[in-house]
Amino acid sequence: MKQLSLFEEEQFLTLRDIREIFTESYRELKLGRQSPRVQVQYYPFVGINHTIRLRDEILHVRLSDLLAEAPEPVFKVLSLILLSKLYRRRIHPDLVSTYHSYLNSVEMKHKALQARRSRGRKLKLDPQGGQYDLTILFKELNQEYFNSRLPFIDLGWSRRKSRRILGHFDPSHNSITVSRVFDAPEVPKFVVSYILFHEMLHVLFMTSPHFDGKYQHSSEFRKEEKKFKHHRETNEWLKKHL
Repeated sequence: MKQLSLFEEEQFLTLRDIREIFTESYRELKLGRQSPRVQVQYYPFVGINHTIRLRDEILHVRLSDLLAEAPEPVFKVLSLILLSKLYRRRIHPDLVSTYHSYLNSVEMKHKALQARRSRGRKLKLDPQGGQYDLTILFKELNQEYFNSRLPFIDLGWSRRKSRRILGHFDPSHNSITVSRVFDAPEVPKFVVSYILFHEMLHVLFMTSPHFDGKYQHSSEFRKEEKKFKHHRETNEWLKKHL
């Protein structure tokens, strides 16, 4: 596959231009004898998200408005990715790699962060739970593992007792949320500390020049994660109880 450069062209495209790109990609992928009509609109998603639906022989495409000033090759790659997903075709890995390289540019990271700050809303409970206080645990971990170098983070328990998302660091709101499923007397303190420690590592790694928003759990991250003194015991507990 020919490698596309996403950083050279500066001319902004109209929605009509983008519709033609999707029609052209439909034909290139040989998805049908006749290309369906394409409707494209920008939508103010919280993040850089996109949707594509086929209804009544019309392709309805909603693109993140953060791409409004993207060069033509970006829309070309994105059209191939979205159409391949919709029609369950194999997506060439070079397409994904090329698109992610654009999303990971300094400009796009900044746009995404600003959008999440202005559009997103964190719904969480206070850090003082019924069994554990996240603020106290944060201070203990910050001193023991980070030499008290991490800045203040907005902490809170999740509103729902999620067993799928155990914790989450949101850089746009400078916040860490821990699943309320762990705020219980039967949960060992080291388990809660480990979940919080994991998210604190994300805070640390976010400042790294090699930080990649799409691949956050790098080998370096996993190496640092194992420095938690109850790493093995915690993972055994999680496998047994979740």
